[in-house]
Amino acid sequence: MRLAWSTYRLLAPALGALAPHARMFASPHERPLWGERMGHVSWPGGCHAWVHAASLGEAVAVPPLVAALDEAQPGARIYLTSTTRTGRGRLDALGRPHSLAPIDAPQAARRFFRGIQPERVFLLETELWPHWLLRARREQVPVAIVSARLSERSVRRYRSLGSELRGLVAGLDAVLCQGQADQQRWLALGARPERTRVVGNLKSDGLPEPAPDRSAARAALGLDPRRPLLVLGCVRPGEARLLARAWLQLPQAIRTVWQVVAVPRHPRATAELRTEAANVGVVPSDGTSEGWRWDDRTGVLVDWYRAADVAFVGGSLAPYGGHNPLEPAACGAAVVMGAHHASQRDAVESLERLQAIWIVDDVAALVGAWNALLGASAVRTTRAEAALAVARGQRGSADGPARRGWRVALWLRLGDASTAVRHRLVARDAGRCAGGEHRQSDRRGHGQDHADLASGTSCA
Repeated sequence: MRLAWSTYRLLAPALGALAPHARMFASPHERPLWGERMGHVSWPGGCHAWVHAASLGEAVAVPPLVAALDEAQPGARIYLTSTTRTGRGRLDALGRPHSLAPIDAPQAARRFFRGIQPERVFLLETELWPHWLLRARREQVPVAIVSARLSERSVRRYRSLGSELRGLVAGLDAVLCQGQADQQRWLALGARPERTRVVGNLKSDGLPEPAPDRSAARAALGLDPRRPLLVLGCVRPGEARLLARAWLQLPQAIRTVWQVVAVPRHPRATAELRTEAANVGVVPSDGTSEGWRWDDRTGVLVDWYRAADVAFVGGSLAPYGGHNPLEPAACGAAVVMGAHHASQRDAVESLERLQAIWIVDDVAALVGAWNALLGASAVRTTRAEAALAVARGQRGSADGPARRGWRVALWLRLGDASTAVRHRLVARDAGRCAGGEHRQSDRRGHGQDHADLASGTSCA
């Protein structure tokens, strides 16, 4: 047994025991939600599926997934979670029961599973929490990774947990990958080949649409509708300094015309990022032409992208892995991104094939890209139209044959896995069913006799 795994298994229960008492140390925003992190949630009657998205970015894929589950089983009871408060806020708009996800401790996982009684679990992208998977295995609840991706770094980190983690990955009932490279990494981590396939990125089905009138979109955000807009999206620490240096090296004629809005990836980093830019010589906007406007509100980035003529996608000038370049592309902006985009490789490659993204290695390259895009409307328009075409081609990648493929892979695999679950549920609910009550009737409403999502769970 690997030392890392043994250590994790020892520390997690200790964390689970101490965490309830740590509420007093949480931030005022976090304190009211602390019980959710401890697994104190409940949905009487349980749910057909638990869907988890780590944060705001992954939550983009939740609506198309929920829509597909609704299509497969009208009236399905689906419970949603996110690890972050921003992700939770995005889930709130879907009108489904939701909460923060439990911490990865055995006590919290046990409380959570008992509270919502999921019959299956869908984890989006790269959410491998050992105690969630151990609890699902104990409860015989099938688990699928949807829109699955893995970076080389993640593979190395997970491999450090040894054969025990590999066994949990081998026990996954479906791993539906974004691309071929992701599939190979999941297979290397232990996923079973017959349960692993490439089906595309569900985030593509959640991409935004361009604004009908970009000038009106700028005006709605309090900007001058007549002046073009450069948006710096998902800016991370260490990047504001580089972006500011590049900006100040542009000709004065360009800087006078353009408006700039910077949107930090995490609001808590705003002060640091503003200081970085100010130390280089870029001050916050005070009505002058060259100041940057900062917006650290949650959920506003798409609005800014829809108003943008050019967008820089952050997390890519420093080794963060990059953020989704298809979002500004789908909004009709010309896209620039740094060279550190490993976690977005498939999206970047699809844009590169049509010369729809400008990848920059350093400040000098960024100056060159901005000088071309901000200084020449023809270049900007050509790049933006190519980017929009790529995004439109990506949107709906889960439709048609691809969607049928992943749905079949998902439901048939979970149907196979649910055989044991059906026996467990029948045994568990024998007392409830003794009077002729069907377990699923209170979940679906009277008069419905749809088959269970995983091929039928009821007692008679």
